[in-house]
Amino acid sequence: MKTKRIKDILVYILIAFTVLSCDYLDVVPDNVATIDYAFKNSIAAEKYLYGCYSYRPAIGDIQNDPAMTGSDETTQRYVQSELGTRFVTWGGTRITRGLQNTNDPIMNTWDGNRSLWVGIRDCNIFLENIGNVRDLMEHNRRRWIAEVKFLKAYYHYSLMKRYGPIPIVDVNLPVSANVQDVQVYREPVEDVVNYITGLIEEAMVDLPEAKEIVEGTEAGRVDQLVAMTLKAEVLLFAASPLFNGNTDFSGMKDNKDRQLFPQNYDPNKWKIAADACLEAIEASHAQGKRLYNQVEPLLINEPEVLKLQTNYRQAICDRWNSELIWGGTNNDCGILARDASTRIIRMSPTTLTTVTSEWSPTLGLVNRYYSSNGVPIEEDKDWQAKGWYQNRYSIRSEPSSGDEVYYIKEGEKTVYLHYNREPRFYASIAFDKGIYLGAGYNMFKDAKHCEFMDTQISGFQAGEANSITGYGAKKMSHFKNTQQYDRTTWEYYPFPIYRLADLYLMYAEALNEADGPAEEIFKYMDMIRARAGLEGIVDSWTKYSTNPEKVNTKDGRRNIIHRERSIELAFEGKRFWDIRRWKEIDIYNSDPLGWNIMGGTPEDFYVILPLRNESVRFTVKDYFWPIKESNLFVNKNLVQNYGW
Repeated sequence: MKTKRIKDILVYILIAFTVLSCDYLDVVPDNVATIDYAFKNSIAAEKYLYGCYSYRPAIGDIQNDPAMTGSDETTQRYVQSELGTRFVTWGGTRITRGLQNTNDPIMNTWDGNRSLWVGIRDCNIFLENIGNVRDLMEHNRRRWIAEVKFLKAYYHYSLMKRYGPIPIVDVNLPVSANVQDVQVYREPVEDVVNYITGLIEEAMVDLPEAKEIVEGTEAGRVDQLVAMTLKAEVLLFAASPLFNGNTDFSGMKDNKDRQLFPQNYDPNKWKIAADACLEAIEASHAQGKRLYNQVEPLLINEPEVLKLQTNYRQAICDRWNSELIWGGTNNDCGILARDASTRIIRMSPTTLTTVTSEWSPTLGLVNRYYSSNGVPIEEDKDWQAKGWYQNRYSIRSEPSSGDEVYYIKEGEKTVYLHYNREPRFYASIAFDKGIYLGAGYNMFKDAKHCEFMDTQISGFQAGEANSITGYGAKKMSHFKNTQQYDRTTWEYYPFPIYRLADLYLMYAEALNEADGPAEEIFKYMDMIRARAGLEGIVDSWTKYSTNPEKVNTKDGRRNIIHRERSIELAFEGKRFWDIRRWKEIDIYNSDPLGWNIMGGTPEDFYVILPLRNESVRFTVKDYFWPIKESNLFVNKNLVQNYGW
């Protein structure tokens, strides 16, 4: 009997007991023959181990990860109109449209056969039975137990991010459990955090080092650095405003009168998070992790500006590189590439929708990138003095020339907003008349013979899929992907669940909130900026900013750190959760903006349009998913999330 068949039976048992006892977290029968069969030898047990991995949320999956389409970084066409007939129904987009509900919650991970509670149940079954496998070598047994403990912690954490306080399922209930045992409670946030971090710490002891993971056969399996980074992130969330002294949820109490959210702000939580981040950073360095800075051999003779851009893109797209801490292997990078890539050549009708740019960066994100001086464009002295900021949405009268031809097609014109920006902007955003290194055109031939984005090609084309904003997410498309008239090819890479730059930024944030020394706060951020070709934060703000004192205050540094995260980690699914843990949900109340892609001339194209066309109002209730209404009916001990 194959593992899949065994899991199907276990899921059937789960559903049956859910119906009989009217609860989503019910019992697993003891001594079931199929479970014994699953652990009869090491080969069968290893299959069950991989089954425990199968419940991982599809991080980076543009269709199934809410963080990929549910922030203010991108928007998608989601109304049928004269612009075309495609109707994007990605879950994250539906959340930004205010369609979340209690009857059938969007991207619900609480219920169903793929519920994370089912994953936790399978982890518990594994831990209960792995000791019975006689032919399993002891070092493998310890490692597998550690991996499953990690996964159990990770699944609890994934639920906590979506729902806040959750039940803790440390062991499965026996068949003989009574109704009172089955009627579980949501536990206070601090208890959930302590449980998750405790499990991670137990797992770390027996997990292998990163260098021991065999890429060909073990890629994606967890190691010590993955566990340490997860612990750091969990503690960062626990210290953040959403979970640390959040009085908005003061009314969330269960029928035992327990307060589910801590009401008193504890600044020491930031110190604890900072310590965990630094521990993970130091271990990462010791195990050979470093910021990616490896130029492809074919780019050795390219201009320095193109090397900087490619280095940054390849930190994401170069598979299993030195910066990657944990790569996701359970999603289709081809779908991501299809929706992130920009169409830069005319394509046949049959291949037109294989390059769509439907995952469209917003004008708000474009504005967030720094100037070429490494400071926000709204406070850059040059941008202010020369009128570039005030006229940023106007077409510049002078065509591209000089060094500008490495960014903007020689002799072409675009808006001021696209000139004099930092390298990460040009590496990340495809824009009208912008040079496009990649898509099969991965050599900069010369200024007169190079590929570039032209809205007459990449924009609206025969009613088919296209970017609704006029921008493309170039960063997430490998520069060796190819576009031809009748076919496309995609380079595989594991999506970066965690990479070293993210860990550096987590540390900077936690240390700043913990009132740590400024030089230490900026240390790792400056390393990230150096990779992007920018000066350090203090030097940049001192020389170029109209607000040089920002670096000297906690609030000012917080603003810089938040913006740095939104730039460095754009399109990586981080901002969706950052908006929530920083309690900035009202950002969604502003319409996403883009250009008029139906414009046939530059003057018509460069007209700013609101793209949501719906009246949506986000409030405190939208920080968390609702629990499905039927669950509350059958389990009176559950408390619905605020506002639902």
